[in-house]
This record gives sequence, C-alpha cells and structure tokens, in this order.
Amino acid sequence: MKIPLNQNQIEDLRKFFQEVDQDHNGKIDKEELKQLLETIWGQNAEVDLTKAVQSTFDKCDLNKDGFITFEEFISLAS
Repeated sequence: MKIPLNQNQIEDLRKFFQEVDQDHNGKIDKEELKQLLETIWGQNAEVDLTKAVQSTFDKCDLNKDGFITFEEFISLAS
C-alpha cells in the first residue's frame, strides 16, 4: 500500500533530485547516479558500483530510455 507524499516531502525529493542531476537536464543518467553512489559509499571494495547503478536503473527507469526522470523517481517514492 502506497502512502501519498505531502508537498514538503515532494519538494525535498525534488531538491535531492536536482542535486543528483548535475547537468540540470531534468534527468539522472547512469554516470550521475554512479557519482552519487561513489560519494555515499566511497571506494568501498565490497560494493560493485556498476551493478548497483544497473540495479537502480532496472527498478527506476520505467520507460527504459536510459534516464531517470523526476516523475519516475517520485512514482517509486510515493
């Protein structure tokens, strides 16, 4: 059962999305996601970043165009 997000939660997610979207084209690509994960996990040898990025895209890139839009991102969070 999905719980709807309130406006503050949506705005917080939008700000986070915009920080990850480094080229500000309204989409997160695999390189941008990889950079985020590197920031979070550092150079942890136990984490395969390539697999983590692909797994995330498999779940989030709903139209399979190679990008995660804010709409795709928010649909998974709500």
